[in-house]
Amino acid sequence: MSTRRDHPLLEAIGLTVLFFGLVAVAPGALFTFAFEHLLRIQLDLGQRWTWAIASSVVAACVMSLRSRRGSDGLARYVLIASVASAVVLVARFGTHARWASEMLREYVP
Repeated sequence: MSTRRDHPLLEAIGLTVLFFGLVAVAPGALFTFAFEHLLRIQLDLGQRWTWAIASSVVAACVMSLRSRRGSDGLARYVLIASVASAVVLVARFGTHARWASEMLREYVP
């Protein structure tokens, strides 16, 4: 007997939140990936995610605080995050770039 209930609306909301969350972290993930490879250091999965989230939050806060209106800075951050996500996805699935495959593989448990 299954106790799981199907809630397609809740699943759609959850996937949407997950998508926007991953887009928001994309600049930090790119920065962390580049930092790790340029300095030739090894981070574990938890460290990668921690640095990706932390650097994304710092970037969003700095951009919001440096603009005349905080919402303008946040809008710029969302634009940058969307572009970063698109670049990684196109590089991975459109051109099969090796760096994009490595990056995505490093962030998946």
